[in-house]
Amino acid sequence: MQLFQTAFTLLGAGLVSAHVSLISPCVRYTPYCTSCPELPSGQSLDYSINSPIGTHESTSQPLCKYTTPYATPAVTWKAGSTVEVKFREHAAVHGGGHCQFALSYDGGESFVVIHDELRYCFTGGPSSSNKAAQLSYSIALPQDLPSGDRVVFAWAWNNNQGNREFYMNCADVAIEGSGSSFTGPKLLVANYGPDSPFIPEFNGNYDTGIDLFNSRPMITVSGSGGYSGGGMAANSTGGAYSGDQQSSYDSVASTAAPTLPDTSSNYGPTSSAPASYEAPSSAPPAAYSGSAAGASDYAASAAPVYRGRVASIPASPAPAKCK
Repeated sequence: MQLFQTAFTLLGAGLVSAHVSLISPCVRYTPYCTSCPELPSGQSLDYSINSPIGTHESTSQPLCKYTTPYATPAVTWKAGSTVEVKFREHAAVHGGGHCQFALSYDGGESFVVIHDELRYCFTGGPSSSNKAAQLSYSIALPQDLPSGDRVVFAWAWNNNQGNREFYMNCADVAIEGSGSSFTGPKLLVANYGPDSPFIPEFNGNYDTGIDLFNSRPMITVSGSGGYSGGGMAANSTGGAYSGDQQSSYDSVASTAAPTLPDTSSNYGPTSSAPASYEAPSSAPPAAYSGSAAGASDYAASAAPVYRGRVASIPASPAPAKCK
């Protein structure tokens, strides 16, 4: 009985430690940071903070995992500066995949992407490993981000291999900026319930799902919490972000060469919506409804429903400490 209990405990610890979570900035209710704001009344630490919030078949938690923010921001950032985000060590990264980093000025109803790490997030190149090669990223904050003391910073991840899941952590931050609005791609929410876009397992093709990211509509957010847009794809010409994202996608073969392109993208400043902007036909989606990025917003995927395997899980590490 003692041996069985020990094995069960270790298995449970391994399951909890599996996957990935953000530790800096401090995300809502993580137990792995010592510098977090005080928990909101009635809330408790989440020892499964690394777990996904949904699969392509169902959703288990709302976007951000938790909708009640900290009473005070975990960190204050200045527009135009470069910030470093860090992930917990000993993560199971499922061969990498697509990561997005985004901001919300309306409490989580809408997220505008400010940085992408597509294809090789956590791995730096083609990989079938569960071991991370990179657990921190430098993100250049757009120069003309609006100010806000109740901004939500989000990390979202669609994994390369294993079950078709969607991961998301959110941190409450303050932004010091001078802009009145910012325009960028709308956060793609895929593999989050049957009504969301579907990204299949990569199986060596790291362009899997890239069409969906290229088709993200552009949205404009403001410091007052306003939200508009949805009529223009992120790879359209409109000057809303820096860099030629489409050309970098087209230049990469599905079996990538040893010398890898830079697949990260920062989205640059803008003070107005793109020229082809169209007003949305309906009100913004309800907060954390799971429908913020429905399949109709993106290119359809013809991939069959996936019933894949569970990737191997590393041993449980000691809790990490954020700085």
